[in-house]
Amino acid sequence: MRVLIVDDEPYMVDYLRKLVDWEQHGFEHVYTAGGGSMARDLLDKYQPELLITDIRMPKISGLDLCRHIFERKYSTKVMILSGYGEFEYAKQAIQYGVSEYLLKPILKEEFEEILEKMLERHFAMQKEQQEKEKTGDVIFEVENYIKENIESDLSLELLASVVHLNPSYLSRYFKESTGENLSNYVTRCKMEKAAWLLDNTEQKINEIMLQLGYQKSQHFAKIFREQYGVSPKEYKKGIRG
Repeated sequence: MRVLIVDDEPYMVDYLRKLVDWEQHGFEHVYTAGGGSMARDLLDKYQPELLITDIRMPKISGLDLCRHIFERKYSTKVMILSGYGEFEYAKQAIQYGVSEYLLKPILKEEFEEILEKMLERHFAMQKEQQEKEKTGDVIFEVENYIKENIESDLSLELLASVVHLNPSYLSRYFKESTGENLSNYVTRCKMEKAAWLLDNTEQKINEIMLQLGYQKSQHFAKIFREQYGVSPKEYKKGIRG
C-alpha cells in the first residue's frame, strides 16, 4: 500500500513520516509533499490508499485535495489534520468522505490508534491480500531454491538464511502455509530427483545416493521405499509400488 503525507510545514511532514513504522502497518511506499499542487500530482500518479493532509495550505488546500479525490472517484482514504477546530471545516471534510479529522498537535499514541482503526475499517482486505502475497513469495523462493540446489546440504539454517528469516519461524511458517513439514518437503524433492536419475541415467544407485547427500545405503533405501513403495534397485528395474 501507499501513503501520501502533505503539509506546508516541512517539520510536520518530517514528523509524520517518522512518527510510526509505516511498513509495519502495511505501507511499502511513503510519499511526501510540501504543498497541495505537488500533492495533487502525486495523487493522480500513484492514487495512494491513504492521504494524510493539513486542511489549510496556500493555493490548494487539504479540502481541495479531498474534492479532487471525490470528483475523480479515487479509492484513497483521507485523514485530515488541522490546527483549526471550526465545525465548518469538519462539515466540508465529511461531505467529501473524509475518514478521520484530527486536531493538532498530533500525539503518537492518538495517531497510531486512529491509524489502526482506519486500517481495520478500510484496509483489512488489502492487508490480508498482502500477507498472502508475502507468504506466497517466501514459500516460492524456498521451494525454488530447494529444487535448484537439490544435491546440496539443505539445512533449515541455510534455507532460513536464503529468505532472511529465523529458522524456527521459517519451519513453522512453511508448515502453516503448505501443510507439510519443511524437512519432509526437502526429503520428498530429493527422492523425486533420485527416481528421475534412476529412470533417465545409467548412474549406479550408490552414486545417486552420495550425489543427493546420503551416506548410508540402508537409510537411503528405507526413505525411497517409504515414498515409492519399492526399493531403489526395484525401481531401476521398472518395478513400481
